[in-house]
Amino acid sequence: MPLSVGDKLGPYEILALIGAGGMGVVYRAWDTKLGRPVAIKVLSQELADATARRRFQREAQMASSLNHPHILTVYDVGELDGTQYLVTEYIDGGTLKDWSKAESRSWRDAVELLVGVADGLAAAHEAGILHRDIKPANILITKSGYAKLADFGLAKLSERPASAADATRTITDELTRQGALIGTIAYMSPEQASGKVQDALSDVFSFAIVLYQALAGNRPFEGASDLEILQKIINAATQPLPEGIPEPVRRIVEKALQKDPADRYQSMREMVADLRRLLRQTTETQAPLAPVSTPSSPVRRFTWIASAAVVILLAGAALIVFRNLRPINPVRTQYTQLTNVDSAIDPALSPDGRMLAFVGGLGTGVQSYGAPNEIYVKLLPDGDAVQLTHDGVPFKGDPRFSPDGSRIAYSTFETSGFNTWIVPVVGGQEPRRFLTNGMGLSWIAGHANGPPTQPRLLFSYMTGKGVTMAVATSTESRSDQRTVYMEDGIMNHLPRLSPDGKQLLMNAMEAVGRWQPCRVAPFDGSSKGKKVGPQPAQCANSAWSPDGKWMYFTADTGSGNHIWRQRFPDGTPEEVTSGPTEEEGIAFAADGRSFLTSIGTYQDKIWVHDSRGDRQITSDAYSFLPTFSSGGKKLYYIVRAAGGLLLAYGSLWVTDLESGQRQRVLPEFQMWHYNVSPDGKRVVFSAPKETGRPGVWLATLDGRSAPRQLTANEGVQAFFGAGGDIFYAAYGKDDAFVYRVNADGGDSRKVLPQAVLSLNGISPDGKYVAVSVPAGMDETGSGATVLYPLDGGSPTTICICGNRARDAPEPVSWSPDGKLFYVSMVGGQSVYAVPLGAGQLLPPLPPAGIRSPAEAAALPGAKVFPVAGAFPSPNPSIYAFPKFTAQRNIFRVPVP
Repeated sequence: MPLSVGDKLGPYEILALIGAGGMGVVYRAWDTKLGRPVAIKVLSQELADATARRRFQREAQMASSLNHPHILTVYDVGELDGTQYLVTEYIDGGTLKDWSKAESRSWRDAVELLVGVADGLAAAHEAGILHRDIKPANILITKSGYAKLADFGLAKLSERPASAADATRTITDELTRQGALIGTIAYMSPEQASGKVQDALSDVFSFAIVLYQALAGNRPFEGASDLEILQKIINAATQPLPEGIPEPVRRIVEKALQKDPADRYQSMREMVADLRRLLRQTTETQAPLAPVSTPSSPVRRFTWIASAAVVILLAGAALIVFRNLRPINPVRTQYTQLTNVDSAIDPALSPDGRMLAFVGGLGTGVQSYGAPNEIYVKLLPDGDAVQLTHDGVPFKGDPRFSPDGSRIAYSTFETSGFNTWIVPVVGGQEPRRFLTNGMGLSWIAGHANGPPTQPRLLFSYMTGKGVTMAVATSTESRSDQRTVYMEDGIMNHLPRLSPDGKQLLMNAMEAVGRWQPCRVAPFDGSSKGKKVGPQPAQCANSAWSPDGKWMYFTADTGSGNHIWRQRFPDGTPEEVTSGPTEEEGIAFAADGRSFLTSIGTYQDKIWVHDSRGDRQITSDAYSFLPTFSSGGKKLYYIVRAAGGLLLAYGSLWVTDLESGQRQRVLPEFQMWHYNVSPDGKRVVFSAPKETGRPGVWLATLDGRSAPRQLTANEGVQAFFGAGGDIFYAAYGKDDAFVYRVNADGGDSRKVLPQAVLSLNGISPDGKYVAVSVPAGMDETGSGATVLYPLDGGSPTTICICGNRARDAPEPVSWSPDGKLFYVSMVGGQSVYAVPLGAGQLLPPLPPAGIRSPAEAAALPGAKVFPVAGAFPSPNPSIYAFPKFTAQRNIFRVPVP
């Protein structure tokens, strides 16, 4: 069915012809329903037989099931007048081939562009999908230089998800019987070219050809005919990459291009890890540190080892030597890996620099909520890491050595609020609580109008006034406590005192996870100081260089957490580290020549447990706040905005749990909280001010009417009430209050006189509102969840549930039929379902409310969900939960 400019295909208006391929024609079009450009692939009538139709439908299903920023997003699939079509996002920058020809590119440009595609391909493999047609024409590039893998027309499901431990062989079907050549000949693997059954390692080979071509400008196997190319792929040695490509880049590509699949990377994820390590440890003209194990000749291996040994002996440092002993370019000094665990964060050095303390845990395959993380210490450089804590308490962080190096203090985030614990370096003793309502502790020299006195403590604490957190000093017994910095409505924490004791560097965060740039202020309180570091940015950590001349920051300016620095007091911020991995924490060596930081990656994905067991729903790096539809057949969730400068906000998506089809909802909006109406027809959500469309909004989920702004106030949480009214929490200057507004946006009014920390929900009968407040309005910082009657009666304290993480389950909620009550303890560490009798709103509660998981478990009929962070469906045997994976280790980084 040929289409012309101006023709309509459902709600899509054809704007231009983009091109034609083996399966059909692609057009640029305009989505008149949602007001956005799209691309439409129309199946060729010449191929509209049953087999082609199945293949076309399968492309839509497989691509739409992969929710990854480097995989082309599928919006819709349909059929009109017997013609099938596929609607995807529109990419405006051409293909990888166009990108390579546009201008001269360095090897680093190519690797930085394609590592995201490799990560998307790894996600597809982990979801059990093989692409089988990886080539430059199927890698689309945005004008901003962002690559996306497209065209899953030849994709195939494996028997089960491929992984590093098990690259599964694919099953055969009528499209891919053994002996059939499926794919593009120039980019086939040897087993693909031989017509053999393929697995994920075939995609690894094909991707390596694409990477080789992007680096060299030509393919590794070329010939005058298709037959000659196939013979070379199967039998010929790989042509070496040009001399200008660093040796470690060559080894990565050569390993992926091994003829025998057993000699290649055993998963795409392994190759991604090496590519990211290479980018992290190199500049454009230098080779990286970490060697890649690649089959090679004894002569070449000996040359490499001998050359490196000579350099080590002469220079006293590990430097990489390019092949053939050609002149070494100016080399960026190397990163040195100090730990080798699943996840190591928050490094701290002892005063003598001989010991490293860090937080270990939250590793691959464990849930983020409630997963134990522990304090470790090791002797540098090569001592074994020794675990000092074994209590399984989650949310440990920011370890700090005492002045004599004998003790380590660390912060926790517990039901009772922020606390500091202390444990001996030698171990053998249980940690003891050192400071209640205190975090980010360090020891500082005491200068009290004279010579140094006994060391004092520097820490931050909750003031009891909303989210305000102040910085204070005191003795170890907490006598003589003095507040040295406070800013209403701001959580100022993780304070760092300059070496001369005159300046205070600290993190700053508003409510609802809006991080600010870091702030520096005089320690004597003579002024409020100023914002420092890159701006705008989320500044998560900071440190002083030992000479006090530089301020260092871990800051996210939209491309992940990286190390920045700024000369004190008025220098220009400059980025120290970059790349696809992220850095966390800063600990300086005493000589100021290096610092320690955690380098790696993390992901938070949503899984669902149902009658089929546990299965992954999202493949995005960070997805959160899953919500089931009223019938339990759909799952809504937020995918964190790429490059966003807020802790947790993004776009709303929905996945059909039966078909696996997913769709972005309200693509023009970014939100940080939402609530679907009980009838499943509407959604109310809050959008932050950074999106340019702040406030509380109401929209229909079928898109039949335009979204309507209910209030310009920057709402934080929003919920439907029983009568159709909307309840939301919004912040003023210092505190948050709960408001009620009609569905038409009229009659907005405050419903509670008390300030709250957050709005947690509305009771099923619509007569009560659940909120979190500081417990007893004291200064513990612990979050008490309270049920307030809207008619003005006395409130009921439900629980001291713990400070709720932005992406954790609500502290309390009810099943849609009101027969079950859910309580989430310790920020989502454990979630309990408690049956309710007829007309019962709450189970029998302890007089002071539920104060521990043990008390929650003791409620009549209470059952705990088997995973942390469970989000129940209408059927309590079906639930969603987050699964957090992290691969991070501590590295020593030389100061530039």
